[in-house]
Amino acid sequence: MSIFSRTLVGAALGATMMVSVPAFAEESINVLLWGTTWQDGVEAAAKKFTEKTGIKVKFQSQATAGEGLVKLQTLRDKSDIDVWFTTASVSQRASDDKALFVPIPADKVPNLKDLSKGAATDYYVGAYAYPISIVYRTDLIKEPITSYEDLWNRADLKGKIGFPAMGFYQGRGLMMASLVNGGSTTDADKGFEALKKLKPQIATFLASDAQARTGLSQGEIAVAVAPPSLGKRVSDAGLPVKIISPKPAIMNYDVMMIVNGKKQDAAAKFIDFMISEDINGALAAGLNMAPVNAKAQPSPALAAVLPKEEDKVSLDEGFVNKNIAAWTERFNNEIAK
Repeated sequence: MSIFSRTLVGAALGATMMVSVPAFAEESINVLLWGTTWQDGVEAAAKKFTEKTGIKVKFQSQATAGEGLVKLQTLRDKSDIDVWFTTASVSQRASDDKALFVPIPADKVPNLKDLSKGAATDYYVGAYAYPISIVYRTDLIKEPITSYEDLWNRADLKGKIGFPAMGFYQGRGLMMASLVNGGSTTDADKGFEALKKLKPQIATFLASDAQARTGLSQGEIAVAVAPPSLGKRVSDAGLPVKIISPKPAIMNYDVMMIVNGKKQDAAAKFIDFMISEDINGALAAGLNMAPVNAKAQPSPALAAVLPKEEDKVSLDEGFVNKNIAAWTERFNNEIAK
């Protein structure tokens, strides 16, 4: 072959490789979500997604949704995250950052039509739903817990409760405390008043799911105010637990957002896959959460501990986001110290 011919072949191969770059760019996506509990649950679905699409899924961890948002906003254009798992509350705050997050492309996420009411907005898509529940070790607490009021009133629970810090579940604990104390979902003063009364009962304030799981598993706490998923992880480890979701059962969504980047189409495919009927049902069951796809049914074990419809309470996420910084400062000064 002449030098000229080899040059033409080399040029043609180079051109082919250049044309192929966009395809290789979508071979993988990076997903930011919480640690072990959630990553284990999502990984099974992600493997099926890869089998179907050829797009690999790589995971990075965050301790809390708030921490994840700080990381993304700090890195901005340097971030390699394509899909971010967060809470509905933090998502609403994040969606104000139009340069960092993009709207959900409804035409590329056809399974949106099957979601339960409230499970998606222009900027996020719910992955699963859950109440804030009471999870306790039945070998350490002999008398059944039947209400939130028990946490305040029972002497046998003194120094045994793990309660969420303000940034964990975005003020849900404060608003639950307010409702138990005769207040409302906008009455922070009632909530702080109730938390001061509850403090002798509290062994530790929980800042992450890993801390809650370790504390309950090792007996450092006997009771945790946390989602049903905590109970499943501890039960799977062979420990006896019970989950109840009494009134007021504050409901939550963990959601997915698309980060502004070069892999938005792949990110949309991933989100659509995660909310498809079979996958969403399996994902929710594996985490002991409620599915957001209305065609999927909660696992029998979860159905038994989900709150009654009339006991469910939803928060105004705009109100929460407006006040969470002030609540956190007050919590640190008055309650956690």
